[in-house]
Amino acid sequence: MENTTAIIEAQARRLEKVCEQLTAELQQPGVMQRLRNPAGENEWSAMQILGHLVEMIPYWLGHCRALIAEDGQPPQFGRTLDAPERLEGVERGATGNPGEAIRWLKEEVRSAAGAIRAMSATERGKKGIHIRRGEMTVADIIEVFIVSHAEDHLAQVRQTLQAVIRA
Repeated sequence: MENTTAIIEAQARRLEKVCEQLTAELQQPGVMQRLRNPAGENEWSAMQILGHLVEMIPYWLGHCRALIAEDGQPPQFGRTLDAPERLEGVERGATGNPGEAIRWLKEEVRSAAGAIRAMSATERGKKGIHIRRGEMTVADIIEVFIVSHAEDHLAQVRQTLQAVIRA
């Protein structure tokens, strides 16, 4: 149980750290005028990435809650890269207000970190069938689709902002 508690706290903290670092990154001098510029063709701008983060955290947390509530066979879950809600999040980021998007991100991260910390080991062990990856537990979803995914997007924002400076 102690190991599970440490893992849960580490995941929640990692997600909070992404938010803290992203907020700090976006408040650096000279960043505001680069937020809407993509790093290259077919790449997202920092604002589009931020819009995706604001959308994807509650999306995947919702799947976790659905799996936890399920009593029967593990249900299928997931989406494709062209899912409308995913693309709408990216578009909201592209056209949104940076300060407002950061506030939304902080709220989603606060909510998700609280939910992660509140989940029991039994809840984290509940399973579903991802449309591409197959069987996954709630703990897997949290790690792969929320925490690691957010960390990857933080790195992507940093790369995008650096590429825009060089362009």
